[in-house]
Amino acid sequence: MITRKEFSEQVEKLLVKGRGADVMSAIVKVCELNNIEPESAKRLLTQPLKDKLEAEAAGLNLINRGNNSKGSITSFFSD
Repeated sequence: MITRKEFSEQVEKLLVKGRGADVMSAIVKVCELNNIEPESAKRLLTQPLKDKLEAEAAGLNLINRGNNSKGSITSFFSD
């Protein structure tokens, strides 16, 4: 089984290589390479990856960042 650190390092390597890769695509790619279901990746995400993912989602207007919003990506990870 892959550790959080190994998972994070693999995602960061893909992001550094670039080629227009976004955080979500890099996470999914690492999941594919390691035969991990993307739904299971939640426990492997480090705080810096969560922050990058949240920033990416906010930039794409996939999450509501307003003061009145009840849901956020941070609340999703707080389980």
